Amino acid sequence: MHSTPALPSETTIAIVGAGRLGGVLARALHAAGVEIVGPLRRGEPIPPVDLAILCVPDAAIPAAAESARGSAARVAHVSGATGLGDVDLSIHPLQTFTGTESPTVFCGVGAAIDGRTADDRARAAWLATTLGLVPFRVDDAHRASYHAAASFASNFVLTVLDAAEELAATAGVDRAHLAPLVRQTVDNWTVSGAAAALTGPIARGDEETVARQRAASAHLAPLFDALAASTRAIARTEPGSVVAVPRSAVAAPGSAVAAPGSAAENEAHA
Repeated sequence: MHSTPALPSETTIAIVGAGRLGGVLARALHAAGVEIVGPLRRGEPIPPVDLAILCVPDAAIPAAAESARGSAARVAHVSGATGLGDVDLSIHPLQTFTGTESPTVFCGVGAAIDGRTADDRARAAWLATTLGLVPFRVDDAHRASYHAAASFASNFVLTVLDAAEELAATAGVDRAHLAPLVRQTVDNWTVSGAAAALTGPIARGDEETVARQRAASAHLAPLFDALAASTRAIARTEPGSVVAVPRSAVAAPGSAVAAPGSAAENEAHA
C-alpha cells in the first residue's frame, strides 16, 4: 500500500459498480496506466487495493463503503449529491454518460472533488488530473446546490427539449433541426450569460406572439407558464447579472402568463 498524498501511477484501484460510469472510469484509468481491478459488481470480493472507487447509487454507498473498508486503504465515491460521511474522498465528473464513451470523454471536463483531509483532497485532485478532468472543490455544505445546478444544466434541459421536440413534431419538424439552435444558445450563454444571450418574443416584449405560443402548447401550460415567468425575470436583468427568480415569480399551473407591467407581475416582483 502507498501512503503518499498524491497517489503514484503504480497505485491499485478497484472500481465497484459496473454501471455507466463505472465502466467508462475503469477504461479511462486503465488507458492512463493505472492498475485497475474491475469494474466489480456490488457484492463481488475486493482484493487488497490502495483505493476503492464506489460507482453505485447514492443509497448503496454506506453498505458498499463498509464492505470495501476491509480491502481498500482509502474509499471514494463519485456522487455529486452525497457527502463524505462514509468515504474518505469524492470525485464527481460534471458530465453525463451513456456508458459507451471512450477514455477521452473526461478530458477538459470539470470535476467536483473533496476529501476528509488535505491528503485525501490531494488524492482526489490526482485522480481527477490523471483522467484529464479539471478539479474544483465542493464541500459537503454546498453539495445540494451544486448538484441541483447540475440537474438544471442537464436533466431539466432534457425536459424542456422533449417539450420542444413534441411541439416541433406537430409542425412536421424533426428534432435535428432544433439542435443547431440549442447548440448556439448554449454557446452564447457560455460566453455572455443568460441575460445577454436571451432572444425571442419575451425579450422583445411581443405579447401577442407569446399568447399564440401558449395557445399552441396548451397541454404544456404549467411548464410554459413557469418557464415564461422565469424568462421574464431574466429579460429584466442587466447583461452579466445572474437572476435569482423568486418563487412567487413562477405562475401557478394553468394560470395565464402575466404581461410585463401587469398587476400580477408587479405583485409577484414587489
